[in-house]
Amino acid sequence: MAPDRAKLKVCLVGNEGVGKTSLIRRFVLSAFDERYLRTAGVVVHKRVVFVPADGAMHEAVLTVWDVIGRDEFAGRYREAYFTNSSGVLAVCDLTRPETLDALARWLDIVRDVAGDIPAVVLANKRDMADHVQIEEDDLYAFCELYRVPFLETSAKTGENVELAFAKLAEMGIRDALARRMHAPVPPEADSIHAA
Repeated sequence: MAPDRAKLKVCLVGNEGVGKTSLIRRFVLSAFDERYLRTAGVVVHKRVVFVPADGAMHEAVLTVWDVIGRDEFAGRYREAYFTNSSGVLAVCDLTRPETLDALARWLDIVRDVAGDIPAVVLANKRDMADHVQIEEDDLYAFCELYRVPFLETSAKTGENVELAFAKLAEMGIRDALARRMHAPVPPEADSIHAA
C-alpha cells in the first residue's frame, strides 16, 4: 500500500550563527562545513521523509526554509516567510545563552503569522560540550512556557538532526490530520469518498 503524502513547509528560525544552515545541510546533504555560511534572505531546500502517524506510514515532502537570523529582516518579511508554514524548528546555540532568550521573539513572530503550528526547539552545537552555557533546566523552563519539546543537536556530528526533522514532520502530519477531521465537509463533497 502506498503511503499517504503530505507537503509540509518547515521554517528554521533563530539568531545568526546558531547553526540553522549547518543543520539543514546535514539533513539534506549529509554534509557539514566548518566555515560560517551566512544566509542572505531565505534559502529553500527539499527532502522527502517517511514517518508513522495514526497507524499509517506517511510520505512527508518537506520544503525547508532557512530564514536569515536578523529580527528586523524576518520581521519585515514575516508574511512572506511564515504564511502556510506547517512547522518550525527554533534553533539556539548551547554556547550562547542569549540565543535561547531570543527564541521567544522568533516563536511569537511565527505564531502571529502561521498560528499555533507544531514547533520543536533545537539546542544546537551539542558537540561543544566543554563550552555549553545553557543549563538543561533553562531549556525545560523555556519549552514548558512555550509548550514545545526540545532536542539537543549537533550539525557537526549529526546527533539528533534526522530525529528533529522526522519529529517535526510527524507533528505536522498529525496536526494536518486533526484539522482534516474537524473541517466541515462541503455539501458537494458528500458523495466523494473521504479518506
